Amino acid sequence: MLTRSFESLRTGIRISRLMTDPFPKLSLRLRTGRRLLNLTWSPRSWPTTFWEPSNDPVSWTQLLKTFDQDRRARGLGDHEGMIPVRPPLWFRVAIIGAGVAGLRTAKLLQDMGIPYKIFEASDRPGGRIFTYQFASKPPGDPQGKHDYYDVGAMRFPNNDANEATFKLFEELGLSDKLIDYVFTRDNNIRYYNGIKSTAAEASTKGDHFKDEIVPEEFLEKEYVDLRGKTVFGVDACTAAAFDPFRKALIDDFDEGWKELMKYDWASTRSYLARESPKYPLSVVHWMETRDSGTGGFDRAFAEDILESLEFNDPTKDVEWKCFEGGSKVLIDAMLDKLDDKPFYGHRVTSVKPLFRLPDLPGWPIFPFMEVSIAGQGVEHFTHVVSTASFANLGTIDTDQVPMTYKQRQAIRTLNYGPAVKVAIKFKTRWWESDSLNQRGGSSYTDRQSRVVVYPSAGLGEEGPGVLMATYNWHQDASRFGALIQNPDWSEQLDPDRKRPRSEQVLLEQIYEDLATLHGVTVDWLREQTLDYHAFDWYHNPYTMGAFAHFAPGQFSLLFSDIVQPAGSGRFHFAGEVASYHHAWVAGALDSATRVVREILRLDLPCLLPKLKERSLVFSDEAHAESQFVRGLLSKELEGAGF
Repeated sequence: MLTRSFESLRTGIRISRLMTDPFPKLSLRLRTGRRLLNLTWSPRSWPTTFWEPSNDPVSWTQLLKTFDQDRRARGLGDHEGMIPVRPPLWFRVAIIGAGVAGLRTAKLLQDMGIPYKIFEASDRPGGRIFTYQFASKPPGDPQGKHDYYDVGAMRFPNNDANEATFKLFEELGLSDKLIDYVFTRDNNIRYYNGIKSTAAEASTKGDHFKDEIVPEEFLEKEYVDLRGKTVFGVDACTAAAFDPFRKALIDDFDEGWKELMKYDWASTRSYLARESPKYPLSVVHWMETRDSGTGGFDRAFAEDILESLEFNDPTKDVEWKCFEGGSKVLIDAMLDKLDDKPFYGHRVTSVKPLFRLPDLPGWPIFPFMEVSIAGQGVEHFTHVVSTASFANLGTIDTDQVPMTYKQRQAIRTLNYGPAVKVAIKFKTRWWESDSLNQRGGSSYTDRQSRVVVYPSAGLGEEGPGVLMATYNWHQDASRFGALIQNPDWSEQLDPDRKRPRSEQVLLEQIYEDLATLHGVTVDWLREQTLDYHAFDWYHNPYTMGAFAHFAPGQFSLLFSDIVQPAGSGRFHFAGEVASYHHAWVAGALDSATRVVREILRLDLPCLLPKLKERSLVFSDEAHAESQFVRGLLSKELEGAGF
């Protein structure tokens, strides 16, 4: 049975899944926190605005004065039991990070009439959406129409997993800015074990690359996938192992997820070797070489299953899109919709609850969080949303924010994958010549560069062109990353920046790989080069990793705690890490919806019907409410062994 003190915390929401759960006797802090959790008002009459929230720093004294003035002006006294109709004038939300999650959170709050302030540590918006524009230096280095590449997010599959992303494109009026992204072409190059072939030929039955350690039964393996297509070799081995889980998730995500979590102990490597179909280790190694970066199969098996649904819808063909002008088009459009723009160069150094108790009748706790900004002082907010990667969040002092043990462990341990991209601006789009005809798609190899991505924009154009000469992950990225000097964003954008010697080693390695794959000479590639840009996401100080790639056990052990609030409901985790869509814009968008709903549930439940979006992390509203309340009571539940 629920205790009387828990009943007093319900704040007007229906807590369906927890109603039958046994609860420990709650602490005095939670019982007296009833009024804090009931921060809701229905004023007798709205006063004339005496203080409008602004982006200027507000002192604690000023905030307290405004808080009291607001209460008195509304004739509220003891506000217990009243119902809100709009945010009070002193209500503000701090957002850490101006990436997709931060910008979307701000827009949703703005739509609710809730003031916000975005703190961005770097000097640019977008986070892991970063379009690099090559500078021109005429006459030797002329300006081309497509002298850019996407260092971060670059392509968007129009499938069920990314439905929210395409809805955002429509909302922002960006549909006409989308162009086809060529994901693959039959003549894209495959080069393994010193043997060159094409994507079309490599997908047929047979031992195309003399993989001597792989038993013939796997080289010749056939399998009919979920679309009814017969696939061979590596594709057949992968589909045979992945398709049962993929089908279960598509048919009923909740039930499929339960089944997948039975194997969350496993990396992809260990699952393939120990569970059905129990492939020999030589086969697992072969599969990893073709399907992932070196060491990629060491991440959680569940992570690979989810990613496969993003890249390859098992039930239908998927159209891929990208933006004419690069993915910065999306960020520019999101910024344009915000009344209050991000504050750049504002690095948050600490967040803590403000436990001062003002002498106000009927208000036992002053409901604010204190946010410290390097070189800017301290500001106060009713909620704080962190959209920073957990690696970056770990550099912010949150010691005084009440969190569960698992939330602390998540900040410290959740795995982020390394990724490196290197783009070269050439005098011509030589890869599109009649002899090569590489117009979009990607070539793959076991050489150090691993993946070459041909641009989908500007196909057939005259003049200079930009080739993504390498895009690699995991151990491949770590090794290339050791040769890259990752300066600050502003230095990265400087075309006259000093290039370290190590990057010349990197460039020579890439030239060798390009020459081998395309049948040209290294000297010719050097002569064709106008400029280059290299970026290592793992050693970028503003991300410390490319995207969340959970290790075995991290979904089942830690995930549920990062999709619930901390800090007694006033500190929220957002970003792609706190979603099922790691590394995708869809994940960032889903997390933004969830945290805004958390804020509304706690303080402004009357506004919940206005927010139509729902987080896909939860199966239904009852599940969302249950998880929210567990976040409010997390420390007490944890102490009682829940």
